[in-house]
Amino acid sequence: MKNLFFLLLLLFSLTLQASLLTIQKEVVTPVEGSISYCEDINGNFNLEQLESEKFTPYTQERSVNFGFTKSVYWFKIDLHNLSFLEDTNWWMKIDYPLLESIDIYLLKPDGTLIKYQRLGTSQPFKDRDIGSHYFISELPLKGVADSTLVLRVKTQSSMQLPISIFSSEILLEDMEQNNFFLGIYYGIFFIVLLYNVVLFIYTRDHNYLRYILFLVSFILWQLSFDGLGIKYFWGDIPWLIEHGSCTFIAFTAFSALYFSRHFLNTPLYAPKVDNIIIVMMVMTLIMTGVSSILPYGAVIPINASLASIMPVVLLIAGLSVMRHEYRAALFYVAGWSFFLIATIIFAFNKFDLIPSFYGINNVQQIGSAIEMIFLSLALADRVYLLQREYIDKLYHLNDTLREKVKGALNEARIKDRLFVQQSRLAAMGEMIEQIAHQWRQPLNTLALINQDMYVKHKLGKCDEACFDKGHESIDEHLQYLSKTIDDFRNFYKSDKSKALEDVGDLAAEALKLSDVLLKYAKIKTHIHVATTEKVNIAKNEMIQVLMNLIKNAHDAILEKKMIDGEIFIRIEDSMGGIRISIEDNAGGIDPNILRKIFDIYFTTKDPEHGSGLGLHMSKYIIEESFGGKIWAENINGGAHFIIELPYDKRKTLVVKSE
Repeated sequence: MKNLFFLLLLLFSLTLQASLLTIQKEVVTPVEGSISYCEDINGNFNLEQLESEKFTPYTQERSVNFGFTKSVYWFKIDLHNLSFLEDTNWWMKIDYPLLESIDIYLLKPDGTLIKYQRLGTSQPFKDRDIGSHYFISELPLKGVADSTLVLRVKTQSSMQLPISIFSSEILLEDMEQNNFFLGIYYGIFFIVLLYNVVLFIYTRDHNYLRYILFLVSFILWQLSFDGLGIKYFWGDIPWLIEHGSCTFIAFTAFSALYFSRHFLNTPLYAPKVDNIIIVMMVMTLIMTGVSSILPYGAVIPINASLASIMPVVLLIAGLSVMRHEYRAALFYVAGWSFFLIATIIFAFNKFDLIPSFYGINNVQQIGSAIEMIFLSLALADRVYLLQREYIDKLYHLNDTLREKVKGALNEARIKDRLFVQQSRLAAMGEMIEQIAHQWRQPLNTLALINQDMYVKHKLGKCDEACFDKGHESIDEHLQYLSKTIDDFRNFYKSDKSKALEDVGDLAAEALKLSDVLLKYAKIKTHIHVATTEKVNIAKNEMIQVLMNLIKNAHDAILEKKMIDGEIFIRIEDSMGGIRISIEDNAGGIDPNILRKIFDIYFTTKDPEHGSGLGLHMSKYIIEESFGGKIWAENINGGAHFIIELPYDKRKTLVVKSE
């Protein structure tokens, strides 16, 4: 009975101090001006003790906000329900999800307790009347005309009480609007995040990776601030409830500084501001670790201060970089300007430096969404500028490369001509040896004739008939020597003009020029010509190719010390041209080097006897000069070289004249 008396006395005293809040169906009477409050510094008050405490009307026309404080606050609202006879459900909503503990008392005028409920982040989420990220409690006011709503609020965050009272219909509309806004807000973040992930995969630019880190950390902080993290992601995990929000604030500030420093390249464009950014990066990183250990209330003022200073520093950095005509900095400054304004409003409100207003808790969301869009545009513009710069460089490189390729081709042509000449000079040494072989016997014969005529003349036995016979013999051998000189001189002429040539005749000519070497090595040669077609080639170059291949076969037979060496030459029609086959019986080519034999300077011979140019130049002449093909393979116990030459495009089939 005594307790009831004290309760009635309390309600009477409260009624003298508070304005009556009238509620009626489908109309929400503003709560501002109807709230009175009492500060419980030590947090020891209960309902009975409140009779000796004075409640002060909160007369400011804004949401209740006392900033960061360690005190517990009691709030009282007197309700007058005009629709108490109607079947209307009423709800109380507190739009600040970071409140740690909210004790709700709904009392009748006679002191009867209609409802008691405890809400807050310290309570299990499942105990809420509605599964909302905000604190919503049903007010059973059906049949109750007058009542008093008493709230006891304790929090380590900013002491705010953005409270509203709705009917079910209006609450539903409010929740739909709120969910619509949150859907758009987080949808923007998801699109921006996905967009930057794709760009990072495409460009591999680490600035996108840093920006993604900033986005993720900011989203985590926003989820913890909105209460959506508790609702959808981490639930009632104590560490995330106690330390998550503050830790995410510090890490978001660090990731923003980290991204901005590299994106703006402040070490180059704004070194003085860069030093400040580095100091703040260290501080925010330290606070990230500290916030994960110390209580929320001990670190949130520091983190909130850093989060308020950080946009100012980054805005100054952006303005400093803009002076260097870095166009992406323009988007950056625009984005951070919105975020800075929103952050300052939000932070000042938390410290109770500016009054609360409708949507105050969403102002940073709006600013951050705009800021993220502008930063994405800044990154996109940076990619565009880099692409344009790369394209300009590519055009310049293409022009430079074109000139270098042109020069390289000219040098290659000169080198190829030098290689041909070098190859020919190498062959010349071999030819001189052949000339020596071919001249040795005729010269011996000439010496014998000369000696015979001299002896007979001394003995008086060289009559006119004898002299005429010796003269004819000497003349015959001199003609042979002259013809030999003419044959080799024609081979070494530098004339590369093309004409329709009979490859069979050229093969016979190549064998004739190689005759002495082949006879000396006792190598038998066989030539079979099965076509009368001609091809458009340079005569001397073709003879050089054939002699190179004949000489290779000759050397392979000598290397194997064969006494029955043979070389087979076949010339026949092929699809669209003529095929020339040169085959020996010297056992073939080592399969390990078969692919290398046409490489320049590659040889298996002693350096004094092989230059590694013959086959390379043969391939160059056949493929580059004549447009044909040449390759080698092992067949029938020997090496088999195949040359394919196309018919003359101007005259596909040309019959050899008889």
